Amino acid sequence: MITKRTRTADDFGQEFKDMLQANGLETENIEAVVMASVVPDIMPVLRGGIRKYLKREPFIIKADSNTGIVVKTERPAELGVDRLINAAAAYHFYGGAVLVIDFGTATTFDVVTASGEFLGGAISPGIQISSDALSEKASMLPTIEVRKPDSILGTNTVSSMQAGVFFGYIGQVEYISTKYRKMLDEDMKVIATGGLSGLFMNSTNAINVYDMDLTCKGIKYIYERENAENTKYNTY
Repeated sequence: MITKRTRTADDFGQEFKDMLQANGLETENIEAVVMASVVPDIMPVLRGGIRKYLKREPFIIKADSNTGIVVKTERPAELGVDRLINAAAAYHFYGGAVLVIDFGTATTFDVVTASGEFLGGAISPGIQISSDALSEKASMLPTIEVRKPDSILGTNTVSSMQAGVFFGYIGQVEYISTKYRKMLDEDMKVIATGGLSGLFMNSTNAINVYDMDLTCKGIKYIYERENAENTKYNTY
């Protein structure tokens, strides 16, 4: 769901309810609602929609939640909760050491050691942002579809742009993951997630696992850690 700031609690709440009913699920069957967001302004509206339409008080994952990993960055409170969730999920489900690459609006690289320490990582413009910026800032270049071209050697403007964007990203992934492996001197698994990660499937040996649902798995996992004694959260 797109978290537009102009949407109301009723917009979100009704959409939640419609999505559930479309999948044959009724609101009374919901045990808990768990939220994690990096858009603070939208949280009160989302919470209001959940309370009104799903009749649950949402559990919100925060920087100090029980994730099963230890954040060792300079300013742990600044870490986006999405990166924290991905790192915790990758460490729990795939073991450490692990590098998580999330191909979303931004592309994030997050490193967790074999002992479960989150050391930090890198953030770069997402592949779609990079493609859009290329056409917006260079007046002679068109808007293109981001996809894997037939060849790294483009023979026209569009295929040349696609080659630069796609294979440039492959190069980034391979270079950064190689650097982290050498830095930690550990046998590191590389897990790819995020909406655009499927673009790179079977295009590089640098990525070991593609898990499109890693963030959702992490949200459920952290909720269960926090509520080990009580799997049902409060109704509203």
